[in-house]
Amino acid sequence: MRHLKTILASALLLTGSLMASAQNPVADEESRTLGYKPQPYGFVQLQGGVNVVNNLFSAPGSKFNPTFSAAVGYMFSPIVGSRLHVNGYETKNGFGSIDDTYKHKYITSDLDLMLNIINIFNKKNRHPVDLYLIGGIGLTYAWDNAPFCNLTGMTEDISNAWGPTKTPRQSLLSHNLRVGLLADVNVAKHWSVGLEVDLNSLDDRFNSKYKNIDDWLVTAQLSVTYKFGFAKPAKPVEAPVTTNRDYDDANKNANIVSATPKTVVATPIEEPINETLFYEIRETDNAANKAAIIDKVAQWCKKYPNKTVTVDGYADKGTGNARVNEGYAQKRAENVAKALKEKGVPESQIKVASHGDSVQPFAENDKNRCVIIVGK
Repeated sequence: MRHLKTILASALLLTGSLMASAQNPVADEESRTLGYKPQPYGFVQLQGGVNVVNNLFSAPGSKFNPTFSAAVGYMFSPIVGSRLHVNGYETKNGFGSIDDTYKHKYITSDLDLMLNIINIFNKKNRHPVDLYLIGGIGLTYAWDNAPFCNLTGMTEDISNAWGPTKTPRQSLLSHNLRVGLLADVNVAKHWSVGLEVDLNSLDDRFNSKYKNIDDWLVTAQLSVTYKFGFAKPAKPVEAPVTTNRDYDDANKNANIVSATPKTVVATPIEEPINETLFYEIRETDNAANKAAIIDKVAQWCKKYPNKTVTVDGYADKGTGNARVNEGYAQKRAENVAKALKEKGVPESQIKVASHGDSVQPFAENDKNRCVIIVGK
């Protein structure tokens, strides 16, 4: 049991490191292709199979007994999920010294942590087959051990047995620690079928006998899972695009100079500037062609000192999460503003704004990791 506890503790530590979301353009493109986001989602699961206990191999007769399970759960991210799992029905134990076995009923409830091993190493979020590492903790309740009571006269090792009559009645509850693997085959958007094998460590009271050594219950079950609650890919929101105008609205019909009775000359206004810097995943400073764009904007600011430039930072909505993306967008905008100040642009001429992933200027997801500079 000590080794099992170590495994469960390691799984919890691994979960903490995997809960951090990272921007993933591959998964975003996959979502647009599928027409829905493969994660997160809720699920309902039914299972049926067989179980066997560790001390039964020395006893005669069939080693396996039927078992059934039901679970509800939620995958919080492509990697990490959780479920409430209930398993039980009937199991068999034995006395090797008298070559006989007895059955009793049981039910186990566990809170399980699920780690999708495939998604740890693959950028896509949906695969033909997923492999989940399962670790859980819960309680087991056992009852109906009348067949054991009928054998109590045949063995000396009954002093701590639980039972309805002659022997002292011990607590029928015991702990349950679990590790297992679930191989799950996705057959449709909402459905999957799989095979799960679990190793359960239970208190020695589980089998009516007491030797101060935990019992092991192994279950192997086929599963059918219904998945629901998929989100649709976010539709990109087009940001307004500033275009050059030949005339200022206020002066459209003014400032007309007549050179001759037949010649009319319009006085042009200052050209607005509209530049965009694009970034790779998790980048906040090393945008492509940044130096050239900063120089161009700085020259425009010096030419038109009474005008202002707005520096808007963005992050792509298809990956990451809103909190992380807000940080990326803000940092990108601040770094651009800092570069402009280093080129001599006064702070009063610069306005900085961050939209996170709440606004998507471009239809293509990857382009939304950007900073848009508009001066007018």
